[in-house]
Amino acid sequence: MIVEMILNDNLEVTDKNKVILSENRPTENYNIKLYDIIKDMNKEELSLRYILSSICYSFSSKKLKSIISELENKMIEDKLISLEDKKGLFGIKKVIKINEDEFSKIIEEIKNNLLEKGKLTDELVLIASLLNSTRFLKNIFNKYEKEKLNERLEEIKNSDIAKKVKVAQSVISNMSAIITVMIINASTPV
Repeated sequence: MIVEMILNDNLEVTDKNKVILSENRPTENYNIKLYDIIKDMNKEELSLRYILSSICYSFSSKKLKSIISELENKMIEDKLISLEDKKGLFGIKKVIKINEDEFSKIIEEIKNNLLEKGKLTDELVLIASLLNSTRFLKNIFNKYEKEKLNERLEEIKNSDIAKKVKVAQSVISNMSAIITVMIINASTPV
């Protein structure tokens, strides 16, 4: 969402990898929620690490749940997912079900756009960078298509968007490592 907001000129990244809110408010509810949370932090410049830790790793999950709820609503509205109640051991819980037809369409669209020659859109560069970092992207291509995919990934690697994605991924990886160490240390008997 942060990278999406940077692409939509809702956030600006400084030379020091700090984030500044722009006057251009987002249009999607989930991004509006994140924008407002960042704005409520009352700081002119914020590090990505500070934003992520205050939203994702704080004692209260209220901010994170409010953002996830908006994102979930958008995905339901776009018919990408549906919610089902499932009986469990401790009562009924909400289960997210992926719309397989929409998922297949999106995968096909990504494949076709990456295999075609021509200019890559910002959105495609963003999704390809994110999917490549999770190792998912290479799983959707057969061995004959992977050569073309690798060429396109080389193009993408040097783009501004890919660099912004790497900054966000680096911060997330570092935060996850810190949290893991904290959990291990907390569970180790003295």
